Amino acid sequence: MENTVGIQTHILFVCTGNTCRSPMAQVIAESVVKKLGSDKHVILIDSAGVAAGDGHWASAQAVEVMDQWGVDLSGHQSKMITPELVDQADVIFAMTPAHAHALVRMAPESRAKVFPLDAMHPVLDPIGGPIEVYREVAEQLERLIEAKIKEIIS
Repeated sequence: MENTVGIQTHILFVCTGNTCRSPMAQVIAESVVKKLGSDKHVILIDSAGVAAGDGHWASAQAVEVMDQWGVDLSGHQSKMITPELVDQADVIFAMTPAHAHALVRMAPESRAKVFPLDAMHPVLDPIGGPIEVYREVAEQLERLIEAKIKEIIS
């Protein structure tokens, strides 16, 4: 019998507190993976924060926006980035170049797999902003993530 799964890629999304951007990126990426589908490529997706406290819920606005998109973020609990998480990931997408630099400072050996999600237009932190800002961030994340997922599975 032929093995239908050929490649596995573990993606890690990183922001500051792991309560808005990176958890939204995680569930958006999971949704994109389901939509694009690939029986030859398994994609594992996780998120963390460079200054996160462990166990905090996603922001209410992030949960609301994702709910409007039909994606459940209500059970998310934040976690701090660790060397183990960095080591487990095949590719790490940081929300800003500053996050990418922080990751490389923490784990210099990760330099080749850490990238800003968009180096030209960082994903700005919506925390404390109105719901419209969260929607804009979600739209930006979806565009960027769909392009990255397509690259990975092609």
